[in-house]
Amino acid sequence: MKFTKKKILTLIILIIIFLIVYSPHLNNPFPIHIDEYHHITEAIKLKNGEYILKGTGVELGFHFFLLIISYLTNLTLTYKFLPAIWALISAITLFYIVKFKTKNLKNSYLIAIFSIIFFVSIKSNTNITGLWFFTPLTFSIPFIFLYIYLFSEGIQKQNKKLITASLIIIVFLIPIHSISVLFAIPFLIIYSLSNTNYINYLKREYKFFSIFIAVPILGILLYSQIMDLTIINSIKLLLVQLQFKQGWGVLELKNSFLELYSPIGYILAIMGFLYIISSRTKFKKYLIYILWPITLLAYILIFRLTGISPLSPYQRNLYYFAISLPFLSSLGLYSIIKIIKIKISNKTFYKTISLILIIAILILTFQSYYKIPENIRLYKTIDNNNYQALQFLSQFPPSKVMATAKISTAIFPITNKHKPVATLFFYGDRQQVENFFRSTDCQTKNQIITQNKVSYILSEKPINCNWEIIYNKNNNIIYKV
Repeated sequence: MKFTKKKILTLIILIIIFLIVYSPHLNNPFPIHIDEYHHITEAIKLKNGEYILKGTGVELGFHFFLLIISYLTNLTLTYKFLPAIWALISAITLFYIVKFKTKNLKNSYLIAIFSIIFFVSIKSNTNITGLWFFTPLTFSIPFIFLYIYLFSEGIQKQNKKLITASLIIIVFLIPIHSISVLFAIPFLIIYSLSNTNYINYLKREYKFFSIFIAVPILGILLYSQIMDLTIINSIKLLLVQLQFKQGWGVLELKNSFLELYSPIGYILAIMGFLYIISSRTKFKKYLIYILWPITLLAYILIFRLTGISPLSPYQRNLYYFAISLPFLSSLGLYSIIKIIKIKISNKTFYKTISLILIIAILILTFQSYYKIPENIRLYKTIDNNNYQALQFLSQFPPSKVMATAKISTAIFPITNKHKPVATLFFYGDRQQVENFFRSTDCQTKNQIITQNKVSYILSEKPINCNWEIIYNKNNNIIYKV
């Protein structure tokens, strides 16, 4: 009976997680972030044989995954479900990892449940991104949880199978999102050297551990192929590029830690930290989950002081820090409930107090979930009227299209063949688009059209320059030029 109740509770929580992550799409059936349109574009280019490895190839694995989905369904229309589906996969992965890791504790199930609740409470925004968007970062999350768990367990139990499984996941992630491997290398090394038994194990099995050299070798070979450089030049360039300087992101903000995680979540994570260091046994068992956030805090501090972020960009480090906290927050809640149980002998009173505490913590955890700073709020790239206009355009042969930079982001993903003059980011010269729509002179507009070899213009307002109108619906006008 208890098992059935647990299954029902788990299912209800997973449904809630899906709905929370899906919620931004309730009034927007299309991809939200320009990064999402970028990855759709690259997947379609891969399908069309137009894929250019240089630059985009470092995320080839993710684009290949999207390519597979594109054969099964309309990628642009289906994309809205992918963030929520992947959040579920990440939550389920975290649930089982925490459950296995805490199996010696009486309330292992509840610790696992609250871990995934705190996990879904991590906020998203257009700067740091997050669970609301489906990108290589979010795709990597369940694999990050897995390889860190498997590696630490493998070292702790001196189990080669677990370590090998971790290595396989690491190698798998390199062509998908190599940064999601690089950020963890320092604290995995520190963990491996944190105990005399671990060091002796490394020495004893040095031949086995030498296979980890394959990871940087594979990364360098892949990078040299993508960038079309010699191995030596690739190493030189990598050493420079792995120092992510200020200005790497589209927006370079001094992000507040509260943009990602709730104040109560941080307080509970500190409690979880104190719980782990309270005994030698707990410290040894959960050490990796202390090293993880401490290392990321060190990265963040280095960036704040020097303007350089080692191994992974500042924005990514903030998110890697955030996903290290749910387990600690859950342990913190567990430790508080454990103290309450010791202090209160009356079982009914203890359960009542615990329930009130849990409800209060849940309210405090999610009360600011949708509060996002104005400059990094969600935006709508296109609406249904724009989509219908682009669908109409898709019946014509491939061409160059002039549209506002925001709408242009969706031109190739929706039509699969028409290319924009420029998008908000990633493609083309955005200044050309801005000059075109800012100008009131038809001669200037025609010069820009000729210069960029434009065949069609999509405008939400009439342009009186004697071009042929081939579509005019719902404030979307397509001109043939």
